[in-house]
Amino acid sequence: MPIEQSHVKFMKPLVISDSGSNGGRMSNVEAATGVKNNVWPDVPGSERTNGSTKYRKIFVKIANPDNLKMIDACIFVETPTPGGDRVGIFPGTQTDTQTDITGASHGYWGSGSLNANVSQGASVLTVNVEDPTDVQFIQGRLIRISNKTSIDDLNGVEEFVRIKNDPSGVSWNGNLATLTLEDGKTLDNAYLASDTKVASVIEAGDIWAKTDTWAISSASGTLDGWDGSGAAPDTLTNARMVDFIAGIEQTWTLTFTNATTFTCVGDTLGSVGSGTIAGDFAPNNATYSRPYFTLLASLWGGSWSTGNVVTFKTHPAAFPVWEMRIIPPNTGSLSGDKVIIGVSGESE
Repeated sequence: MPIEQSHVKFMKPLVISDSGSNGGRMSNVEAATGVKNNVWPDVPGSERTNGSTKYRKIFVKIANPDNLKMIDACIFVETPTPGGDRVGIFPGTQTDTQTDITGASHGYWGSGSLNANVSQGASVLTVNVEDPTDVQFIQGRLIRISNKTSIDDLNGVEEFVRIKNDPSGVSWNGNLATLTLEDGKTLDNAYLASDTKVASVIEAGDIWAKTDTWAISSASGTLDGWDGSGAAPDTLTNARMVDFIAGIEQTWTLTFTNATTFTCVGDTLGSVGSGTIAGDFAPNNATYSRPYFTLLASLWGGSWSTGNVVTFKTHPAAFPVWEMRIIPPNTGSLSGDKVIIGVSGESE
């Protein structure tokens, strides 16, 4: 089954707070789209008066039941907030917390509105942004231009183009950014300033579940002929071993209790049972009734003995994104304030 809209899920992290531990690994809890306070809490009057900068982490998860990748995934602020606050986004890691990203040197990705009409074939456009200090448009960065009323609107057009990758690609005059497209590229469509949004795009690459960091501690045991020296083979690192729905960020340790049997322990989960080299090993994630991963019996080779160890990491089919919300001092209230994060990509 190809990737459908219902397979694209926004997942919450394990910790949601305004402390340094905010963020971390992906949880099993979905941030349902279109639901009030699914990511951000209400803002009290004192916070609007004093202003604030806060962070929330989300994971764009591709929960495809057939373990199909999302190819060339793009993530962007589709619609900025209508209120006086503003939200920018930037890539995270599978495990980082607010302590790791606060004060870090990273660019922000955001959205603005087209400042002046542009015709088909144009190579320069101007964009109004809420605050130029966010610097969401940078030379060489991919941008999305759209006159659709919503990300799923069947009417209207959108296109992805790249800013020229040298200093002439972006110039600023207050809140107005002038963007010059890369050499040889022009717009496929004409756009009106009255209904066009321009967003900088996080290029997330292919989103899929995978393994890495394999290690073998054994005198004569092998996995698909690999004895632990040099790089692990593609049959381990590029196989669809991790389930796209049930897979998680975890370091797994398999410890042999005799020549054929091993226990399996996750670095945060603890024990998930035991297996044998005579059969496929697929520890169950009870939340989804699907395996965290499946280690095929056909991969085992050589001779194993008590105390031998295999370790590896699994990574979920999810791309971590931080949202940063800035509320300037004395910002007015708005009951319907929201931000829309868009995802675009192709099904494998």
